[in-house]
Amino acid sequence: MPFNETCFKDNEKSSSYDEHTPSLSKVLSNTKNYKKTAKLHSNTINLYDLIAIKFPSEGLILSGFITIKYRYNSKNGIITYAYIKYSDKRMEKYLEDNPNVIRNIDSYLKNKMLQSELKSS
Repeated sequence: MPFNETCFKDNEKSSSYDEHTPSLSKVLSNTKNYKKTAKLHSNTINLYDLIAIKFPSEGLILSGFITIKYRYNSKNGIITYAYIKYSDKRMEKYLEDNPNVIRNIDSYLKNKMLQSELKSS
């Protein structure tokens, strides 16, 4: 499975981060006039996560990190990946060749968000 077709590809149908986030100048100007406070009309939150992974490459077991920026919609439980950075390029190839690992990372993040919601309830 090519990497562009994985669950890490940012969903083009998803709404843009900027659509739901007021500009800094608008927020600052609204702090003076309480009645005009900008409201976020979404259940989406932006998060970062750092995940450590061990992976085989060139006959060795290597380790590295993936930095993931994603948007989580608590209303429907959907994660949209916005940015992924690898500490080692060989890790990217390993993930491209192993879609199950990608699904495991996706499940890990979803479970983490669900547990967080349950604890806050």
